[in-house]
Amino acid sequence: MVQKESINPSPIPPIVETNDEPIKIHVYDDNGYLPIHRAAFNGHEVTIKNILDEAQKRNELTQQLEARTHDINELTPLLLATAAGRLDIIAYFLTYPVNFNAVDANGH
Repeated sequence: MVQKESINPSPIPPIVETNDEPIKIHVYDDNGYLPIHRAAFNGHEVTIKNILDEAQKRNELTQQLEARTHDINELTPLLLATAAGRLDIIAYFLTYPVNFNAVDANGH
C-alpha cells in the first residue's frame, strides 16, 4: 500500500477578511488613490458621505478632505471632482470645511 503524502500546493496563508471600514478608507490603491479619491472622480456621493461620516466619528475629517493622491499630481478629492467636472460632488464637498484654495503639485 502506497502512502500519499499531504501536499500543500500553496504555502500562502489564508486571506483574512475584515469589515473594518476605517482601515479601508486609509488604503491607497495601485494608482495612488484612496477610496475618497475614486468616489470623487467617479461621482459617488453616497460613498463620499459614508467615508466622511466615518472620518468625522474618528476626528479624521480634515485628513480625508485634504488627502493627496500619491501620484505626480497630488490631487485632493475636491480637485479630482473638479478635474472630472463633477459639479454635484464639488457642491457636496463645499458643505464641509474643505480647503477650496488647494492646488495640485503643479500649482493649478
